[in-house]
Amino acid sequence: MQLPRPICLLTPVIDAVTTDDRILVISGGIEGIACWGNILANASRVKGIRGTIIDGMSRHIDGSRDVNFPVYGRGVTMISARNRVVQIESGTPLQMRGVTVHQDDYVLADNCGTVFIPAQQIEKALRRAERDGRKQNLVLQAVRSGKSLSEIIHDTQFEAIRESCPSPTALQNPKKASPDDEDLVALFADSDTPGISDALDKLGIAGQSFGIMPLINYQKVTVGPAFTVRYVPASDPPGSVSDFIDDVAEGDFVVIDNGGRTNCTVWGDTMTHYAGLRGIAGTVIDGVCRDVNRAIIDDYPLFTAGCWMRTGKGRVQVGGVNEPVGIGKVRVNPRDIVVADANGVVIGPRARAREVVEVARKIEKGEEGIRALIAGGATIAQALKQLGYHTLQRQEKE
Repeated sequence: MQLPRPICLLTPVIDAVTTDDRILVISGGIEGIACWGNILANASRVKGIRGTIIDGMSRHIDGSRDVNFPVYGRGVTMISARNRVVQIESGTPLQMRGVTVHQDDYVLADNCGTVFIPAQQIEKALRRAERDGRKQNLVLQAVRSGKSLSEIIHDTQFEAIRESCPSPTALQNPKKASPDDEDLVALFADSDTPGISDALDKLGIAGQSFGIMPLINYQKVTVGPAFTVRYVPASDPPGSVSDFIDDVAEGDFVVIDNGGRTNCTVWGDTMTHYAGLRGIAGTVIDGVCRDVNRAIIDDYPLFTAGCWMRTGKGRVQVGGVNEPVGIGKVRVNPRDIVVADANGVVIGPRARAREVVEVARKIEKGEEGIRALIAGGATIAQALKQLGYHTLQRQEKE
């Protein structure tokens, strides 16, 4: 459908909807320009449209939230599409990030992303999803009953898991933290990532993991020694994807180098649940995770480059454990100290962990002094100058 003038994008499409089972799928968005806003969200809600998937950007996103209208896109911006973008057609096949979507195809979307299912394949897809869901539930039951994950995780063993599992018991992790690990973790107990980051800068250590962010805005700081895992492309036949988890000690931080891959996940709900039961501190991934609701419900700390729903099975496999890995452009050695919170992830080299904490405490003491001066009536310029704020994080020259 060719519009003579872009008075308001999509209004003819919204007006043409006559049933309450539709999701709008919009392609061709331009970076930095919104093709969705609160007026469209309200109009869509009134028409019974279930949601919108946009290969583009939105604005007035609070308006969509206010009417509980789901919007999935590539981000938000304040710039209107009016007189910048024109709708050229509707009801025809389109491309969404390499996927061809036809009118009447099915859409599933949640906080792990969006999938499109061809209409002619929907029955087959649902049967497979139901079967896999039953298997997943059986695996979770087995995990909760105390079975080792390495015993049950392989696809060939799924069918052998009984419908009836023993009642859940406390899953004790036989691998306990060493006294040295406990001492180092305790040293960082009162720290946060900004403070440790400043100390790393002062010491000239590159330890800030770029682009690795928390799943949600965690209120706590999580600290633990790194148990490192490296993933590689899958062989034929594929190798293991998760057996390593049985070797992770209580209090360890699982640190996974998936090479920055965002096209498949290496962590999902079974791993989250199992790790939580075994007292593992958290997980950092240079890559993506899925089944994020499980991690949120369980309050399990996850720090990743994003989330996406596609499995890593048959795509990647474990290439090595407890060897140096890369996380967000930072080299991480086994047993380095990981500190993670709502601000991101920092890595303290184990050999210099005590030095890092000592410097972080000195910097924090200086900042406390600045706050005290300001509370006493000093201007911020006076306080910063008096306590040498601009030198607190500056690397000292030898």
